[in-house]
Amino acid sequence: MSDTFRLISDQPDEQKSNVDRFVQKRLPSSVLTYPPKRVIHHSVPRAVHPSTPKMEVFSDFLDLIKPHFGGLVVGSVLSIAFNTAARANPDARRLVAGTPLYIYAVAMIFQALVFAPTAYVAWSRWGFDYEWFKEGWTTTRGSVNVNPMGDKKRIERIYLYSLFGYMIKDMWIFRNDFLFFTHHLICLFGILAFFAIPAGIGSFVVGGTVLELGNFSYNIVLLAGKDSSKVVPKEVKHATEMLYAICMPISNFIGASMFVSFSQFPKLRGTPWVMGLGSAWFLLIAGREYVHLSRSVPYFVRHFKGKMALARSNAAAAGTAAKMKKAKKVA
Repeated sequence: MSDTFRLISDQPDEQKSNVDRFVQKRLPSSVLTYPPKRVIHHSVPRAVHPSTPKMEVFSDFLDLIKPHFGGLVVGSVLSIAFNTAARANPDARRLVAGTPLYIYAVAMIFQALVFAPTAYVAWSRWGFDYEWFKEGWTTTRGSVNVNPMGDKKRIERIYLYSLFGYMIKDMWIFRNDFLFFTHHLICLFGILAFFAIPAGIGSFVVGGTVLELGNFSYNIVLLAGKDSSKVVPKEVKHATEMLYAICMPISNFIGASMFVSFSQFPKLRGTPWVMGLGSAWFLLIAGREYVHLSRSVPYFVRHFKGKMALARSNAAAAGTAAKMKKAKKVA
């Protein structure tokens, strides 16, 4: 493995960042070294040291988030301001599938014009190198001990700040919607966790974008799908249902596959990060797929049954017409 992705256990103590110290204090040395160090069990009794209090773990976690506090506040304020401006027109507050129209508009703008371009720029800065997926806040191509608040991690920070604000902006509006509120709450804790994680920032940026693009197709189908206004042509309704039926499972599959790859990164494999974030990640994907199947399966069953019934009706009509034509000729 190159110096670029050298394990933090090999770095001098005085050079380690807060992220590195947090990880080494919380994880066994066998996880942080490669190949793992062989543990020798001595028969001589040794003093047993008390485990680190949970409060100290929480304190270290907060220390890693504190530098980002200003960015999180700015992202939240801008997102709320954007929401407020979008709902100024009374027509924008018209309900579609139980949700104000402006909520769809703001969400789709974020998904298509904020998250996707930001993820593209962040990855393209490093030539679309797959190793970028594995990087933490203190490593980047050609450098170690990188300042998380420096220019090399600027785009990644902007992405997480905007994603955090995006989740915050609707929390009050949907405070009585249990599923929506819980979904966003899990996402918020997940975002904060990624400010302390030792690796996989790039994987989260791209994986999160892929999932949001799946949500983009869901917003489209709610606006112009089978249950939309009568002014929407049937062909458009069917096309949007097809789009959603294709895009959402692809989004979920890619998101799940990326987390499996994420779980095997050297600084993450076998650590509590994988279990904790994995539980939340797959819970969200399972919920998304449940909603997808609950909508798409009944729709396409009815659609194809209708087509088969129409085909049988047309065949019967053609048969009747042929018999009548034959009867006229005989007469």
